[in-house]
Amino acid sequence: MRENSKGSKQARIIKNTIVMLLMLACAAIILYPFLMMIMISLKSTKEALVSPNSIPKDLHWENFAIAWEKMKFPTVFANTVFITVLSLAGIIVLSGLAAYIIAWSRHQKFYNFIYLFFLCGIMIPFYTALVPLVKLMTDIRMNNSLVGMVIYYCGRNMPMAVFLYTGFVRGIPREILEAGRVDGANLMQLYWRVLFPIMKPITSTILVLDALHLWNDFLFPRIMLSSNKLRTITMAQYYFRSENSNQWGLAFAAFILSIVPIIVFYFAFQKNIVKGVAAGAVKG
Repeated sequence: MRENSKGSKQARIIKNTIVMLLMLACAAIILYPFLMMIMISLKSTKEALVSPNSIPKDLHWENFAIAWEKMKFPTVFANTVFITVLSLAGIIVLSGLAAYIIAWSRHQKFYNFIYLFFLCGIMIPFYTALVPLVKLMTDIRMNNSLVGMVIYYCGRNMPMAVFLYTGFVRGIPREILEAGRVDGANLMQLYWRVLFPIMKPITSTILVLDALHLWNDFLFPRIMLSSNKLRTITMAQYYFRSENSNQWGLAFAAFILSIVPIIVFYFAFQKNIVKGVAAGAVKG
């Protein structure tokens, strides 16, 4: 018995060691491009072209200052933040309220139809609707407009948010709603004071997932925003890279400036991502 116990313990140690080594290898593969990006951003143009994989001999911090100025980073950053923040606010408020009514309404047949209508928005491929969408935005004069981008992103991302919110809300006991009604709360008070705080995990998940998409989107801003003053960060990166194709240090410095804000945002909310997705999917 002791030999068997000792053998099984050794087997577990070997298994855990192998798993740990595999995880370290995967982490190294994932982190290597980021490390290379940081090293190249601190090199001179000549050193970046000759030896991109080596450690910088001299640290050229001025690359970040030059990239900041040439990209007009404060302007493009403000445009991107404006679109991202207002779009996220619209998605959270509208999707949460829609899911609240769909999940807890007494008129189940009608609101189940509305729920299926939202699900159709998930199933329709984006590129199928791209041409009519661009024409619609042009007809209503919402092209070349940051407000138009906010409206588009709200409509585009609401179906998935409604799906996740509805699944989460359906798993919450109705007794909570009844207790709030007994205390005299109206419909909106029940939502904002009782239900919305409970929805924090799924809200954090939707915030992170949609923020990553909004921040990194390139195609639709490239099509809709023609003015230089309305460029987003991804558009500014595209033009900056084209104009400085041989200056790798500047290009990679611009990339780092662009990804730092969204990385900070991601790590601020990452603890709720898995919890929120699992809750929304399983309870639905």
